Amino acid sequence: MESTNKNIESLLEEINLLKEQLYDSNSIIEAIKHGDVDALVLHNNGVPELYSLETADYTFRLLIEKFGQGALSIAKNGLILYCNDYFSKLIDLPSEKIIGNYIYEYFDNPDNFTALIEAQKYGVNTHEITFKTQGDKTFPAYIALTDLEPAVQGIGVVVTDLTEKKKHEQALLHHQKKLEEKINELNRINKNLEEFIHVISHDLKEPLRKIVMYNGRIDGSNLTETDAKSMNVMKSSVLRLNSLIDDLVQYSSHTAQEDRTAVNLAEVIAEVKDDLEIIINDKNASIEIGNLPTIRASRVQMRQLFSNLISNAVKYSKPDIAPLIQISEIENFKSEVLEEAGKFVKIEIKDNGIGMEQGHLNKIFTIFQRLHAKNEYSGNGIGLAICKKIMENHSGDITVESQLHEGTIFNLFFPVT
Repeated sequence: MESTNKNIESLLEEINLLKEQLYDSNSIIEAIKHGDVDALVLHNNGVPELYSLETADYTFRLLIEKFGQGALSIAKNGLILYCNDYFSKLIDLPSEKIIGNYIYEYFDNPDNFTALIEAQKYGVNTHEITFKTQGDKTFPAYIALTDLEPAVQGIGVVVTDLTEKKKHEQALLHHQKKLEEKINELNRINKNLEEFIHVISHDLKEPLRKIVMYNGRIDGSNLTETDAKSMNVMKSSVLRLNSLIDDLVQYSSHTAQEDRTAVNLAEVIAEVKDDLEIIINDKNASIEIGNLPTIRASRVQMRQLFSNLISNAVKYSKPDIAPLIQISEIENFKSEVLEEAGKFVKIEIKDNGIGMEQGHLNKIFTIFQRLHAKNEYSGNGIGLAICKKIMENHSGDITVESQLHEGTIFNLFFPVT
């Protein structure tokens, strides 16, 4: 009997313990149902464990605090419910003095808040706003709003400081303006230079033409040998000056961009051979033309380019050896000059002429640069400068390889279009 009573007492104690546990569980569940307690239920090997969300989202809250942007939670009317440390630094106020105020109090124009809320109805959630700080300074910011309903009654706000971005934009605009001014100035100078060259051409060539004309009318039979010699020197000088003016006008004319068309280089070189027929025959020169491509270029400038290069090769030939000029396309080439050689066509003009010293190679494309005395070879030192300018006009390049007494190779690089 006594044993039975002990069993009954033990069962009653167990029942009371279970009731207390059930009561505690029901109290927690009711609190969760009524929103008094946030909770997260997990299962660990089949055993339920209860955690408050305050513990579960600690890492998330820490992340928001360390966020490299301003983060806020506001009510629909703009009341600030929470702000992170980054935003408080932007405004230059501690967070406890910001929370409880309205976000538009920190706008440079408070009326912008109404527009932000209205825009949300149409799915526009990002804006650029100017904020003001405690010291009445202002800074531009990118603001993004997210409606947190139905989970939470409120709006999430992310604020990105645009101060540095705006500084970079202003610096870029400043440099762009300066560049445009320089370009306009350069265009003006080029235009003035072209006008100046043409004025010089007109004003100088007319008196030169008269000098040559009246020089020819002088009866040389009545002149002494010394006077006749002086007249010949004068005539030669006038003709040289006239040639120099023509070359200057030609050089200046290649500053402008001309329309690009499909140009068959083999046809252009054939035309150049016809133009230079007299000097080619006089020197008994041979011109071998390999496979040449069709490129998009100015036909006039291509004719001038190859005319200058071929006439140079004929002019600077060895006195006892007939000039041989070979023109061809070089495929699958490698270049130390061009970063992307595959995007260029390479044309090689090779001759067997007198060649050049290595120290002269970096000078030959400079205007008025002469490597030989006037009594050795004619010319004004402008032809190769014109070639350089033509290649620049076509976004290409020209290089030279040469050795004294071994001939010269000019390399033309045209962009593939």
